[in-house]
Amino acid sequence: MNSRKTICGLLMAFFLSLPLLMVNAQDEVSKPLMVYPTITVGFGFFYPEQVNEYIEEKINWAYSTSVNTELYMYYEIKGGLAFRLKKIDFSAALEYDIAPKFVVVAGGDNISYSYSRFAPEIAANFYIPNNSGKNAFFIGAGINYSFMKFKEYSAATPGFAVRAGYSLQFKSINIQPYGLFRYVQATDPSDYMYGGEIDHPEFNLSYTAGQIGVIISFHKRMLYK
Repeated sequence: MNSRKTICGLLMAFFLSLPLLMVNAQDEVSKPLMVYPTITVGFGFFYPEQVNEYIEEKINWAYSTSVNTELYMYYEIKGGLAFRLKKIDFSAALEYDIAPKFVVVAGGDNISYSYSRFAPEIAANFYIPNNSGKNAFFIGAGINYSFMKFKEYSAATPGFAVRAGYSLQFKSINIQPYGLFRYVQATDPSDYMYGGEIDHPEFNLSYTAGQIGVIISFHKRMLYK
């Protein structure tokens, strides 16, 4: 828990420091390489089947009720460092995803769950510029190593993501809305019991999902052509 708070605190401090990196000099840079930090926020849609089964069995077994218990949405924050050429960039980043669930059952009891993922990632994007060269469509891909955690279950595994979006460059800020597909799936082999009766010797943890979000960075504009 302390490590999660530390990670979130570092990412927040990183985000708050970004405006200090804004440049007021030239409108564009002519250098063939730029290096700058990035911050990404987004949310995704997924269906972690065995996690959802766990929550449903726990609640329905304990309270003999039927309520919506499924996780289907998560939130992401990511901080990274990008190395940008004219039509391509390479980046290294740290991702943190959290899928919270709050359930209210008969009698006013509040039950909460959270399913998290932490991952270092390396990625690359290729840009297809418009006529002016200031803005561009982009496609990209990345690989990550994900550490997933839900209750007593945890697993670590490599994964990958593919993305596409549009890069909007202004005088000193770059905004990149995107959509992506990520594949991450692993099993925890621990022999835990839940639901009172059912034994799951291999518990599946999945963060395979579709996601939308925006990448934000503060730097001088660099033409894509």
